[in-house]
Amino acid sequence: MNGDLLWSLVLFVHVLAATFWVGGQLMLATVVVPLVRKSRPELLREIAGLAGRRFAVLTNFGLLPTLVVTGVLLAWHDGVRLDNLSTTAFGRVLEIKVVLVVAVFILASMHGAIARRLSRKWVRGLAIATIILSVAVVALAAMLATLPGP
Repeated sequence: MNGDLLWSLVLFVHVLAATFWVGGQLMLATVVVPLVRKSRPELLREIAGLAGRRFAVLTNFGLLPTLVVTGVLLAWHDGVRLDNLSTTAFGRVLEIKVVLVVAVFILASMHGAIARRLSRKWVRGLAIATIILSVAVVALAAMLATLPGP
């Protein structure tokens, strides 16, 4: 396998995992939850909980490790090193993206761990914050695609 094909494959896996991660959040928040809330509100907590736990397992044991490994490999391939991380536009955007990714996973973990003990307003607020930050991560990824590497 030649180098270009290998790096294209690594990028594809990274984008596919990110698409599943953000798309899954959007699907749950814009399709599953509203549909259940409207048609069977008494089942909302149960179905949202089951779907959320299943999505968390896929995220924690599949998507997150895949995103971290492929992200580190892609950054290294693009020439990102600790000494140029904060001295280039590419590096600074990547730093912000990584901070937002960590924030999203913290918020999502909080949402999953304490959703049953929170009011609907707080559960919804955590979900909305997580989705907004996730979409911001995608925006930053698009920005990275337009910036020259370090």
